[in-house]
Amino acid sequence: RTSLNERCEIFQKMAELLQNEYRNTINASTMLGQSKNIFQAEIDSACELIDFFNFNCQYAQEIYANQPCISPEGFKNHLEYRPLEGFIFALTPFNFTSICANLCAAPALMGNVIVWKPARTQIYSAKVIMDLFEEAGLPDGVINMITVDGSSAGDVIFKNKYYAGLHFTGSTNVFNKFWE
Repeated sequence: RTSLNERCEIFQKMAELLQNEYRNTINASTMLGQSKNIFQAEIDSACELIDFFNFNCQYAQEIYANQPCISPEGFKNHLEYRPLEGFIFALTPFNFTSICANLCAAPALMGNVIVWKPARTQIYSAKVIMDLFEEAGLPDGVINMITVDGSSAGDVIFKNKYYAGLHFTGSTNVFNKFWE
């Protein structure tokens, strides 16, 4: 229910917090959960995620600014961008903190509600990301993290009448199970 500008302010605040107060915590959680060294964690969980948050805002603003330039005399064509009617299921991989955060954050930036299921080894850094979202001002209920096994989540989510889409990065085998 917030405007794109309000949503961008929240996501840019996330980037700012990640650049400062959250940088060491997100890197440490990535090192512990995904067995990355400090250099790998800095590139993945801090630098790339800061870029995702900032660039996604720029890209979203460019999309919203894209309006029809041809209208018959006396009329004005206008595109209205709306979120999906339902929720997005974000199922994220074990090996990249930034991709995990981006898979749930990008659709949220566009106004969608997300149910996020991180991989088991990524839960600690996912918790840090959820703390970051909260501190930046993301309203409760926009991104909802669950920590159950994938088949239990799928049994409930794929049968839910409000399920609107899947945002997934992972193995072909897992995707094929969803497809079935």
